[in-house]
Amino acid sequence: MAWRHRYRNITIATVAVVLFLPCSAAALTAISQGFTTDDTNLPAGSVVSLELSQKNKARAASSESAPQLLGVTATQPLVELGSDAKKIQVVVSGEASVLVSDINGEIKAGDKITASPISGIGMKAVEPTQIVGTAQSDLTGAKTTSRTVTDKLGEKKNIHIGVVSLQVNVSYFSGSQSALSNIVPGFLVDVGSSIAGKEVSPLRIMFGFTFLLLGLLIAGIILQAAVRSGIISLGRNPLAHQTLRRGLLDVLLSTLGLIIVTAIVFYLILAL
Repeated sequence: MAWRHRYRNITIATVAVVLFLPCSAAALTAISQGFTTDDTNLPAGSVVSLELSQKNKARAASSESAPQLLGVTATQPLVELGSDAKKIQVVVSGEASVLVSDINGEIKAGDKITASPISGIGMKAVEPTQIVGTAQSDLTGAKTTSRTVTDKLGEKKNIHIGVVSLQVNVSYFSGSQSALSNIVPGFLVDVGSSIAGKEVSPLRIMFGFTFLLLGLLIAGIILQAAVRSGIISLGRNPLAHQTLRRGLLDVLLSTLGLIIVTAIVFYLILAL
């Protein structure tokens, strides 16, 4: 993509004050880990990556450092790992607010967020890359500030920078998921991710719920056929009600077993 090396870095501190990050970007339900850094003025909500030269050192992330993404800086995480006044706290799991821009397209809830050419500020991921998490809100509904960036060819572009809620989950985005994301309803993605306890791809969501629906449909058809057959048989031979009752009980147990197996396979599809 053309944006990877086209834009000069913009200091993240130039937009943080406008967006009142110290108040709005504190992680409410998040786990963070302490890292040392040379970027002492990183505001909460900054996208950060790992320094290749040092194992426990973080810096403001850019497109070039996307493969080393760590998470999002925060001021009030729910749990701190390795808390130290000399370190910045980086949210590595949970929900936090993050600085993003529309430099790579408008951001909607459900979009994957990765590092951008602007240091410390995220953007929408549209091709295979490492991501920092999934947006939980729209950028259009947030307070934004406008900035003009200049590429290496001297062309100017006006972008909007704001804060959105992010489910932090550093992972690899294949890019092929974007088309399915527009097909699979958002509530199914939320339910599937809650069941699996992690972020689940739209392909797994679609396959899993299709399998679950087919399993329940087959169980319902079997149960309906058994009840209907039992009623007809009882009408023809009222004295056989004991045998019919045992047969119906066997069908009920078999149907229950089918539902349980369907539920287990459904969970495995989402979780593995």
